[in-house]
Amino acid sequence: MIGPILQFEDLQELCQPGAHPRLATVERWARAQGVRYRYDGKGGIWTTVDALNAALGVGAANEDAYPTEIM
Repeated sequence: MIGPILQFEDLQELCQPGAHPRLATVERWARAQGVRYRYDGKGGIWTTVDALNAALGVGAANEDAYPTEIM
């Protein structure tokens, strides 16, 4: 990981921990999770931590969706 950027190797680990899945497998996983990604110049894909969080429903974009106060 470089700052808030998740590189292909990071996405491989998230997709199948401890394995080294192929690009097609990682792409399929990312699409299934709703993660927006881009292609790098080395035959892989990359995304941002914010894009991953948005796909998982975590982060500032969803803070208003779930109020913390009980009514």
